[in-house]
Amino acid sequence: MKTEDIENQGEQKWKSVNQLLSRAGSRLNILEEEIDVEVQHQYMDLLEHLIKGGDFKALREDAIVHVQDLFDEAVDDEKKKTLLILLSMVDDISIYRSIESFQKQDTPIKPWATIALQQSRMLIQSNLLDESTVFVSTGLGGHDTLLRYFCVYVANKGVTLQPFQWDIAQKETELVINKSQGEIEQIEQFEKYITFTLLLPIEANLKEIFNSIIDECNTYGNFLSENIIITNVKKLSTKEIEDFLETKSPPKHKSRPF
Repeated sequence: MKTEDIENQGEQKWKSVNQLLSRAGSRLNILEEEIDVEVQHQYMDLLEHLIKGGDFKALREDAIVHVQDLFDEAVDDEKKKTLLILLSMVDDISIYRSIESFQKQDTPIKPWATIALQQSRMLIQSNLLDESTVFVSTGLGGHDTLLRYFCVYVANKGVTLQPFQWDIAQKETELVINKSQGEIEQIEQFEKYITFTLLLPIEANLKEIFNSIIDECNTYGNFLSENIIITNVKKLSTKEIEDFLETKSPPKHKSRPF
């Protein structure tokens, strides 16, 4: 299969996902906090194991009885993880408040409590509205109906970025992102690259957005590579970016969805 055929299939899948999620409208729930994707996978794997492993209804009822174990230091974290998952599947405001109180505490399993709180909120909302909701979670989270992305613009070979070029990149990015109903949260500038943390609507066409930004920047001098890094999995450290740039050219418009 030709590379362009694979790319076209990928774009069609993106369009299908975006169309589905955009139709969800107010029923769309985005996990706002930044939570390691691996933790999210572990959470969902344990939930699936509990559902398939026996009488899930009985497990939930037992969890309700032991809700205060969340606050008992004598109970180990692994048992609390299971308890959080079971409680998140209980349609009860008082249980939701208990999860919320635990989530506010600074504990090693706070990310698990955060996911459980979102699941509990979504369950209660669905039952109140008598309609299903869509839950979207990424490593970087989001806000309202916006997803958070971490982007790296890379200088062309032989170019050391200057302050006026940083300004151009920032202004052009702000113009396009704002026009796309998104917002920029953070910018960091370096000699060989610029990083942005930003929010964009879930249905945003990333390829078109960043193509237009890079193209416009390069009308002021061809100083940015067409190859950029985009991810919604995690914020890359300086070392990770520099190691990546030393070993390979960044893939063009690389995106890591959901």
